Amino acid sequence: MEEYQKAYIQKMGSRIEALLAAGKGLEENFQESATSIRRLTHTLRGSGTTFGFNRITELAAATEDADDANLAQALNMLIDYLKELFEANRKDVERILVVDDSEEIRLMLGVILEKQGYSVTTAETAQEGISQLAEQEFDLMILDLVLPDIDGRNFLIKLREEHQTATLPVLVLSAKSSPQIKAECFALGADEYFEKPLDASLLTTRVAVTLQRSKTLEKQTRYDALTQLPNRAAFTESFESQSKLAVRGDSALCLGMIDIDHFKRVNDDHGHLVGDEALRYIGELVRDQLRKSDMVARWGGEEFVVLFPSTREDEGKQALVKALKYLNDNPLITQDNIMIPISFSGGVYEWKVDEDLNQALSQADAMLYQAKSSGRNCIMSSIDEAEVSPPKILIAEDDELTAEFILHRLKKDGFEMDHYDRGDAALEAARKQRYDLLIYDVKMPGMEGFELLQRTRSDSLNKSTPVIMLTSMGSEQDISRGLRLGANDYVLKPFSPMELMARIRRLLK
Repeated sequence: MEEYQKAYIQKMGSRIEALLAAGKGLEENFQESATSIRRLTHTLRGSGTTFGFNRITELAAATEDADDANLAQALNMLIDYLKELFEANRKDVERILVVDDSEEIRLMLGVILEKQGYSVTTAETAQEGISQLAEQEFDLMILDLVLPDIDGRNFLIKLREEHQTATLPVLVLSAKSSPQIKAECFALGADEYFEKPLDASLLTTRVAVTLQRSKTLEKQTRYDALTQLPNRAAFTESFESQSKLAVRGDSALCLGMIDIDHFKRVNDDHGHLVGDEALRYIGELVRDQLRKSDMVARWGGEEFVVLFPSTREDEGKQALVKALKYLNDNPLITQDNIMIPISFSGGVYEWKVDEDLNQALSQADAMLYQAKSSGRNCIMSSIDEAEVSPPKILIAEDDELTAEFILHRLKKDGFEMDHYDRGDAALEAARKQRYDLLIYDVKMPGMEGFELLQRTRSDSLNKSTPVIMLTSMGSEQDISRGLRLGANDYVLKPFSPMELMARIRRLLK
């Protein structure tokens, strides 16, 4: 219920602005404004109690039922209470960038918007606006169409072409009332269009509505539904931004990857609902133990990733060690009051300037694997000298190019390998030695992959060793057959090295 209450209050900004605008209108057009006020308060009257805010319902009812003489007083009491609730539950101050060559307009918007609780930055030219956008993130932009260095419409095109500002809400200001220009602005990506002279009440209302709409859309597309943490898309975007800042400021950037230990056991012993509780608990715990500038995101399954701006590798490791210790001291208590000790393993890696996100995360993932191999419930980094035997992998692949490709990549990542180009030879090896992972091609001389898989599961030392099947045939029938015979994963040829390594590490964990 608490989550729904917060969402309800966070959406209150646009209602407050609408009530303020209607209240101001009482002097000019009493009947029309009074009707608007009673319509708005009627909806609050019904929803307040539903979300556990009886005081909202009480004040809204008093306003809706007030006679004409007492309407303004009742409205002010309601607005004051809504403002108090809204500010108390406001997580962050929204940042607005105003780009307008008129000093008068910049000053006026600054005063009006800051009075509403927003943080306002102004720029006189498009170039100044671009510089501001490079230095910090904004939640909304107010853009004049006539600028000294560029047509506002061309600036709007540039904004929508850049990944960083592609979804930034933009409100356009113009002294022209041309329907053609207005239509063009909307076609180029404007969210709202205002003609000068500005109606301040209407503008602040549309700012509140646009920000709320943007937050709702962002939550749907950039946040994981289960944990309410940022998702892969949001993390990737943040990495792109922070890596540029790290280069510009010559500062360190560190990445972490963590994986819940024995998570399958939690699901098997307590059910998937408790497993979901565990995911939420660990995600929130790690986020709360780190700095506000650090970003924790859910990567998938039981894996989380962390972005540490201005952080060296040893500092990132210590931050995750602190979070892990807190988790060890504070086990999960389920809604049924069952205590479940739970831990995670983690890997930390300091990003290099010439690496992309996938390369850096692959290195962090390698450190995570070392943590798993060292007994779990610990954090590893590249500066640790972990005495861990490298995983040994059996590869059965008769295609020379594919085999060379796999062997080169696995050797680069420190794995030990035995390679056979015949299925029967691979089976003999599987009968004599235990491996950490088996990679079987479907089509091979001596013994085809399905038979090799079946016999490995029934007559070898690797009955429970994870198996990846390689095939150029992607039919559902073949995949179903392989999984039925005991394969753990399927990789279709051709495949990328990143995809193969991700699947290998997932199974080795």
